[in-house]
Amino acid sequence: MRIGLLPSIAATFFVGWSLACAQIIEAQEDSDMSGDSHFREELGVNQYTTPSIEHLFDTLDSLKPIPIQELTRPPRALRLDNRVKFALSFGILIGDGFLAVEGEETKAIEPLGRELLRRAKGLGVQQRVSRHTKQLLDLAKQADWKGLRKELIVTQKDVETAMLDLRDEEMVHLLSLGGWIRGLEIAAASVAADFTPDRVSKLRQLGLLDYYLERLDTLSVPLKSTPLISQIVSGLKEVRQKLADTATVSQEDVSNVQTTAHNLIALIEGDSATAKRAE
Repeated sequence: MRIGLLPSIAATFFVGWSLACAQIIEAQEDSDMSGDSHFREELGVNQYTTPSIEHLFDTLDSLKPIPIQELTRPPRALRLDNRVKFALSFGILIGDGFLAVEGEETKAIEPLGRELLRRAKGLGVQQRVSRHTKQLLDLAKQADWKGLRKELIVTQKDVETAMLDLRDEEMVHLLSLGGWIRGLEIAAASVAADFTPDRVSKLRQLGLLDYYLERLDTLSVPLKSTPLISQIVSGLKEVRQKLADTATVSQEDVSNVQTTAHNLIALIEGDSATAKRAE
């Protein structure tokens, strides 16, 4: 009787093992879907999300010289209380990284990497970032500024991939938006410091601005109705109004755009004192 049970037990084990393998393969396929264009489009993720950071860096390159000393700020631990702020502030910190690279500030890279990791932990994707923090520090020690810039882009790419794996596309867009707002502050400061119509035209990326406004409008109702998101929408609409007609954009308008972006960053990071001083 026991001998007769062996084929049955073996068959049961084989079926169970096959199902487990199928589940593992399916999980791996799901994880790999973040790189699939159809999957990304279904979630509303396209060339305006993570690649926009690389595009942002290219735009800032075209606006050199950048008033780095005026805009640089040391990375600091923030007392954030929700994933929305962690996502937005992670993008902002990538923008800070651009300034550190442009200014070749070696000492800024270690605290930058540490804070990137802390904010990634708030998003639940710290494992994707931890491997990059050491690489950022190593590249800084080698003064490989081109490599550092690339590593910042790859770091955000990994965070985006991790959040897409979690089907958390709203946070992907907010992370990208945070980087764009910091980039807007940097770009506006650069144009205000050396004001020409050609430089203003590079600041006027209304299609990208409209994209972010549209994405904010598609957020879930509870999220969209929060004071933070409402104030960000209001600020972006104010920026759009100032930049809508290139023929009438003045140096004062550009300075006001910089101030608006600065205030939005202070709002995101919960630094009300800084926001009040900037008003």
